[in-house]
Parts: sequence; structure tokens; C-alpha cells
Amino acid sequence: MTGIREQCRRLLALPLRPRGGDALPVLVAACALVLCAGTAAAQVRADYRYALSNFSGRLPYDWARVCVDQVREETYVIYANLVRIFNASGMEVFSFGDDLNLGQILDVAVDQNGDIILLSYKDSRSIVTRCNYRGEPVGSVEIKNLPAGLGFDANRMVSRNGLFYFATLGASSVIITDEGGEFRERIEFLPLIDEEERQKAGAEMSGFTVDHENNVFFTVPVLFRAYKYSPDRKLTSFGKPGSAPGKFGVVAGIAADNWGNLLVVDKLKCVVMVFDKNFNFLVEFGYRGARPENLIVPDDIAVDRRGQLYVTQGRKRGISVFALARQ
Repeated sequence: MTGIREQCRRLLALPLRPRGGDALPVLVAACALVLCAGTAAAQVRADYRYALSNFSGRLPYDWARVCVDQVREETYVIYANLVRIFNASGMEVFSFGDDLNLGQILDVAVDQNGDIILLSYKDSRSIVTRCNYRGEPVGSVEIKNLPAGLGFDANRMVSRNGLFYFATLGASSVIITDEGGEFRERIEFLPLIDEEERQKAGAEMSGFTVDHENNVFFTVPVLFRAYKYSPDRKLTSFGKPGSAPGKFGVVAGIAADNWGNLLVVDKLKCVVMVFDKNFNFLVEFGYRGARPENLIVPDDIAVDRRGQLYVTQGRKRGISVFALARQ
């Protein structure tokens, strides 16, 4: 609050030169707006809860892939080519994948029917496999009617509102299909970005997600930006480089909660930053350290419908769970 008070002092120190009225109410109103902005920024809080575990204790994963099943309140983690399932209390209850012969498992999602969908890479191509609730393959999802010359080499996947979003991070593109694999659309994001920016070496997607309104969010670390692509085909962005709160170092995972807040992971600063739906910075948490609530090179993030955040990290720190709350 020190910075906010200083802004108010400066406003009140201005000479009062009324022109058609008293200037004091204007200054008081300006101070109130500044104070309200500070209050809004303090109304979101992230509390550390626990780490995903089994009966032996905290699981020492390095940069796992994490996904949540919003309906059943289960968390899916891909690590060491296994899919591990955790209940709402963060305890491992089931795992599968070591005997599926699907190649390298890249991503996991749960569709509207509760089927588990696996994206994997085998024999130089991406494949999509549908499994039942026990992780047993029940069929494949063939990506059908792709435009001529367009291959399927996705490495990330989201299931949302009856659609699959398959992202190829290196190409900064997404293929959208229905749940049967029927091609709907391909979106190339780099051509939509300012030409000077997209020419920078290494300009490609890192974090990727889709919210419940079918907005696509992604980050591009070398541009210090996070992007929103809405269903009406508009691309907007936010972010500036720097070490101060709310500024970007090396951004990675991105997620959206049920309040409309956006959560952006920063690997360099070792924090998760929270922005409102208008891209206004609210708060950041984590910070590098050895305490349970600290983060070491965080990377991926997922949010469940209860407002719990699942953050993956390095140094065998596993997956930390935070609760996002309004004060």
C-alpha cells in the first residue's frame, strides 16, 4: 500500500486551480480510484494446500504434464510414460500406460462421456487413443478430412465442449476437430502476430489451454506475451518483460479459472501470476525457495472447478496444489 499512499499524497499536493468548480472533490475522487485499484489487487489470494502424493509421500516428479477432469474432480498426471490419476484430496488412486504400446504418451484429456483420451507419438506420427475409465484402449480417434498437404503432428491436446483442440507448439498452430476426429478448422497464430515480433528467433507457443467459452490461450516466451484467441477470431495479448510483480521473465503454462482470471506461470521468476479477465495484474505467488509453498522452475498449470491450482515444477518437487480464493 505504500506506493498507493504516495500516489494519493502527490495528487493532494497539486495546486488547486478551480476552473468552473472546486478541484478538491476531483482530487479526492482520483485518490479513491487509486485506493480501489489497490484494494482490487488484494482481493485474490493463493494458499498452499499440499503436494500430489501416494501412500509413500510426496511424489518427486520433474516437469510432469497435468490435466484435470472438472466433472469427476480427478487430476491426471503424465510422468515417465505413465498416466497417474489422483482423487480430490490429492492422493494417487490409479495408474496405467506402461503396457499400452502407444509409444510416448504426450497428453491426456477426458471427454464429455468420461472417456480418457490419450495423445501419443509412435512410428513418427501422432496418434489419438480412446480409453475407458480403467485406462483400457477401446478404439482410436482418426483425424479425418484434413486439408490436402496438412499433416497431424500435435503434441498438446484439450477436450472442451464436444471439441478436441490439438496444438503443435513448435508451429504455433491448433487443429480443431469434433470428438469423432472430424476436421473443423486449423488456426495458425504466428501470422496473426505483429510481423516484427513473429520474426524473432524461437517465437513459438509454450503454454496452451482452452477455457469453457472456447477461448484459446497461449504464451510465447521470447515475446514476453500471453495471448487470447476468441471464437470470433480476434487475437488480443498482454505482458511486458521485467522482474517486477506482474512482468514476464520466461512464461510457460497458462490456465483460466471459473471466475475468468488468467494464471500465467513464469519459470525464471518461479511464480504464478494472476490476471483478471481484462488482463489487469492482481497478484503473484510462489517464489524460489525450499519451503512447501515455494516453487522451483514451475512449468505447467491446471485449474479445477473448485479453484484449486496444480503447478508442476523441477528439482523433483512434484506438483504443488494451491487454493485460489477471494478475500
